Amino acid sequence: MRSLVVLMMEEEQPEGLSARKLVVETAKHNVLTSYDADGGMDLLRRFPKVDVVLVHFGLLRKHPGILPDVKHLAPDVPIILASPGGEQFRPEASYVVDSHRPQALIQLLAEKFNANTEI
Repeated sequence: MRSLVVLMMEEEQPEGLSARKLVVETAKHNVLTSYDADGGMDLLRRFPKVDVVLVHFGLLRKHPGILPDVKHLAPDVPIILASPGGEQFRPEASYVVDSHRPQALIQLLAEKFNANTEI
């Protein structure tokens, strides 16, 4: 099992850090977080060797082109779309997970990326 570098782009959480970030960090992965599309794209330019990019579905409302932008900038980096119920597939996304089940993200990282799962 290995540790990953995960870039998370999601809307700012009024109550603080998202459960997804906390669970992924607890599983010993490195997390870069952006609370808007511009900041996320800037992080991706500065750290192009991330293992995976996670984009929360809510960010698509304000920035509908974020998934194609990520794919254009980092065509070989898989994109995980976190959406309520895990049902909002987009063609640019490699995987979709339920945004309300952070453990499902850890399971996906383990299955598809041979990543750590210890929490």
